[in-house]
Amino acid sequence: MSEEDIVAIIRRRPDAIIEALERKPEALMALVMRLAPWDRFPTREDIDKRFEMLLGFLGKRFEDMDRRFEDMNKRLEDMNKRLEDLRAYSDRRFEEVMAHSDRRFEDMNKRFEDMNKRFEDMNKRFEDLRAYSDRRFEAIDKRFEDLRYYVDKRLGIVERLLVGFNIPILIAVLATALKAFLG
Repeated sequence: MSEEDIVAIIRRRPDAIIEALERKPEALMALVMRLAPWDRFPTREDIDKRFEMLLGFLGKRFEDMDRRFEDMNKRLEDMNKRLEDLRAYSDRRFEEVMAHSDRRFEDMNKRFEDMNKRFEDMNKRFEDLRAYSDRRFEAIDKRFEDLRYYVDKRLGIVERLLVGFNIPILIAVLATALKAFLG
């Protein structure tokens, strides 16, 4: 059989290779033993050297990574310290602003209290003025009542005179009284 015939059979029935290897697994082992480059396979010492070299390389890499992490941790600690300082500064500044604003509000409250006292004083003055004006108006009202009483009394006399005397006589009496007072 030629190579082409073997390749044709393998192409038609690839499972034939599996069946052959299942029947004779030692054939696969023999093939691997013949084809393997035994001179290129490493020895135990080569593997140990390469393993130690790999461990050294990995150790250096891990040391570099540890240094980087330490550097990052220091930077993060610095950032945390700066944030704490900033927080302390902002808290202190906030307290200063609050104390200043509290003082300002206290001053404003005092001013409003002073204004309230002034308004109370003004209200008291207005009440005193009202009481004074009420007393004055009462005095004026009493005078008007007295005047009304006097006028009523005098007009009552004039009425009686009008009824009792004749109007021309009354006018003559009044004219004479006026001349006496004026002249």
